[in-house]
Amino acid sequence: MLISFKKYKTYLESLGYIQEKGINEYCNLGFKSYLFSKPNETYKYLVNKFINSDYVISIAYGFGSQFLGYKLIKIDKRKKFWKKMINY
Repeated sequence: MLISFKKYKTYLESLGYIQEKGINEYCNLGFKSYLFSKPNETYKYLVNKFINSDYVISIAYGFGSQFLGYKLIKIDKRKKFWKKMINY
């Protein structure tokens, strides 16, 4: 039971976030990083997902470089919101 990237992307787009064009792919580590931003806002969402699947590894919120200035978002699958994001 993992979080679906497609469902979380749809959720962010419903809040007005747009996926940025650049995708960072880390083949040796097996994941891709996607940035989502809102016009006129400095804070962004950084979503990491496995390369060959729809499953999210981690989600972070903040600004700055991709490795500094972001705070990880805790994914608690016991909560109703995260249960909706699970891909069965």
